[in-house]
Amino acid sequence: MTHHLRQEVMRFEQYQVQFAFLRENNIVTQADMDAVQSSTEQSLADLMKQRTILNVRKKKRQHLYTALADAEALAPSKALYEEGLTGMEAEFEKYMEAVKQLEKCGISAERLTEEKAEIYEQLASLNREIRAERRKLKLCQEIRQQMPAMEQDIQNTDEHQKEVQEHEHRRR
Repeated sequence: MTHHLRQEVMRFEQYQVQFAFLRENNIVTQADMDAVQSSTEQSLADLMKQRTILNVRKKKRQHLYTALADAEALAPSKALYEEGLTGMEAEFEKYMEAVKQLEKCGISAERLTEEKAEIYEQLASLNREIRAERRKLKLCQEIRQQMPAMEQDIQNTDEHQKEVQEHEHRRR
């Protein structure tokens, strides 16, 4: 496949994606495009605000989540230290600090684990939605940039069809 042909295939695939986007969002006029872009920008702003709130919640509990992870990861080191294995003093001390911090917070380890998993899942979900909204915005911007060239292509095609019809009419 030649370089030029490859470029044309990529351009065709891009047009297909843009056409599907226009059809999916019922965009026919410039006003429709403006409305979709505006609602997408608002949706994106709302999602980012939700993500910021979740990140603040996560940050407030981050020291507990870290202690939870340390306690879980260092439990084998604690067992080895208690068996008398040397060289595990630093890990045992870090384990004990983590356990102490978890006991001091007054929330069960199971509840903290559930809370952490829930926040991280919500953040992952929001990030997926944000990426989707950003793709929509990017498509809107690409379509807007290509509109003059598309209009010119349509005009050229219309003129060519008129010429073909005139030649066909003369030939008969």
